[in-house]
Amino acid sequence: MKTVELTDKALEDASYSWQNFTPMCVSWRQLARTQDETAPYLYKEPVRIVWNGAAIMEGTIRKCSLDQSGNAWNWSIEACDILQPLEAALYFGASGALRGSVGASFSVSSGTGQDVPRQIKIADALRRVMEAARQYGLLPPEAGIDVTVPAAATAWDSSMSCDTYAGVLRKLLSLRPGMVMWVDYSGAAPVIHVADGADLKQARLDRVADRLSEIMLYPRPDLVPPAVGVVLTAGDLVVDTQSWPRWASLHQEGCVTVQMAAPVGSGDDGDDTAPSESPCWNFTKPVVEVRGADFPSGADDAAEWWKSKIPGLSAVSGVKFGSIKKNRVANVEGMDMSNYSADATAFEHVSGQLSEACKTIKWSYVEFRQFAWITQPPPKGCEMLFPIEKNRGGQLCYCNWFTWTCRTINVKRRKYRADKEGTDGGDGGGDPPSGNTGGSADEPVVPDYTAALRDYYDITRVTPWEGQVTALHAIKPRFVVGRKLVISGAREEYLTMDTVVQSVSVDVGGGRTSLRLGAPGHLSLQDMIDRVRQMAAAQQDLDEDQDKSDTPATGLTWDMEASQSPPAPTVGPEGKMVWSSAPAIPPIYALQVALDWDDDFSNVVGSRMREVAFLMDGAKIGQIPGDNNGWKTLGQTSGEVWVNCIVNKEGAFVSAGVSSQQGPIDIYPPLTAKEGEKEQYSYSFHVATIKEKQVIQHMLGDIQLPIKVASTYPDGPAE
Repeated sequence: MKTVELTDKALEDASYSWQNFTPMCVSWRQLARTQDETAPYLYKEPVRIVWNGAAIMEGTIRKCSLDQSGNAWNWSIEACDILQPLEAALYFGASGALRGSVGASFSVSSGTGQDVPRQIKIADALRRVMEAARQYGLLPPEAGIDVTVPAAATAWDSSMSCDTYAGVLRKLLSLRPGMVMWVDYSGAAPVIHVADGADLKQARLDRVADRLSEIMLYPRPDLVPPAVGVVLTAGDLVVDTQSWPRWASLHQEGCVTVQMAAPVGSGDDGDDTAPSESPCWNFTKPVVEVRGADFPSGADDAAEWWKSKIPGLSAVSGVKFGSIKKNRVANVEGMDMSNYSADATAFEHVSGQLSEACKTIKWSYVEFRQFAWITQPPPKGCEMLFPIEKNRGGQLCYCNWFTWTCRTINVKRRKYRADKEGTDGGDGGGDPPSGNTGGSADEPVVPDYTAALRDYYDITRVTPWEGQVTALHAIKPRFVVGRKLVISGAREEYLTMDTVVQSVSVDVGGGRTSLRLGAPGHLSLQDMIDRVRQMAAAQQDLDEDQDKSDTPATGLTWDMEASQSPPAPTVGPEGKMVWSSAPAIPPIYALQVALDWDDDFSNVVGSRMREVAFLMDGAKIGQIPGDNNGWKTLGQTSGEVWVNCIVNKEGAFVSAGVSSQQGPIDIYPPLTAKEGEKEQYSYSFHVATIKEKQVIQHMLGDIQLPIKVASTYPDGPAE
């Protein structure tokens, strides 16, 4: 098994991502020496990913492609952890069939002689699915399985139909909202953990120490309703109303109520015509138009596009635009392989809502970056738009990378019908084919929704916090994955919110971590009610499997959910600016070292240092003057930068210069010492190091020359 160190300088754009109940993923790029060289990794080759020597993931290579960028060739590599095989392997039940019970079920008497629907224990079902995966080689035999979900947690037994192991696990998650699943790789063997959110350990981030650049958290008191209910209707008539707490009024402010169609059956007289009080289902849904817009392709069309995103840019004249980078953002909430777009030429989503039902219009999330610069200082109020100073061809420029993250779609203009099929028209806005209408078919008896209402009511008693947090440094996964988060150094409420971490994305090379927090989407009451309905139908399938006879009627397929509305279009345009850079050092200090760049800002061609004065006993005795507006030209492109100074026996300034090596050190004696005086005394100060196109600054400001008796000045580098 190969070991990959994420902090290795040979790796570029290294990133880590994790999302609840999904595989971990690590990606990176590395240089290819020739376009014909052999791939460094094979498909499904085992790898261990380490971060500063500590293992954070074990898994297999899932992508190793050779990409060209300009004249360079790079390997684009992606590895997923041990849960990845569960995404594509079908789950067979204990009987060997693709459809059946997910676990051993049992009957529970209500005490009145009537049995409630058969139940399964969620913790046992989770273990059974993962043990089956390990039995068939989908999980490592040495992997541990630690499920701490309470043994009393149960749900209706159901048919899982034909689904993958990962799909079955996520269905179990939907039965027990709040569970978190992750893999711990810190021990000798990986351990798969599943726990309730309330039982997770606490992770604490400090706003200052962890450099939190973005805190977008807000409480959700709207998710703490005084009562929840469901209203069953047939046409314009209300058939039944169920609520929890029992008999609670659904007319209170903040109640969560869902209206559903009551089941409709055929008349006993054999007449196929539905009675007048029965609902008539109309499957003709509205047509939605979705539009996309082009991204800038270069300097010519960039100015107006960026001014629409950054209004303050209109106050800056002479802005020039250069390099463009566009990267897809992985593991965005709501994205799956059925709606994900890998189109590199996708358009920015600017209008229209997308529906889960429409799989032909695909979307993704991208980070669009473009380099911009000006040759004059930015006007007042716009300094943070161009915080970086670079020298281009002998001229000082003010620069920045503008970053815009947004949703993209793979079409520029298209219409689709918001029905169950999501049928769409042609490119350019052509209308999709018209739908049709029909009546509902017989459905099984709708079960009592009281249990679902009670569960939803119970899990919404504590006000959850929701949102995202961004830190401007790479946080190791073990500190946040499988944890509840609190934040210190900010609002007091953040110290007690205990919000569950749902996903983690780390840009290792860029030093950036994004956390998604809060309640998962399956806490929606509508989703839970729909799930009850689906589970009831699946339960009937499970029961009928034992009673089917060899008759032609058993081969008929009925759409038991034909009367349900499809998912509404809810995915709309989304985009925001990302501000992550700021001037590291204010450009006003003596000794500051800056780099000179070529015309494309890609290579260092020289360096400069701000002029510096030398002081003794608080009085200025000499200086190294600048030869270009306060800057002294050095010409160095790498290595150490030293300032050497010489004074005479009277303490008067003799000379000073800049060198790439340390000069001699002979510190000036106290003013009272006269015997054995030398003619000259020397000092050497290590002010900066130029390394990998960056300046590491060790000193700033004018230099106070120390005297031997009253100083702790070392016989070595002054840092």
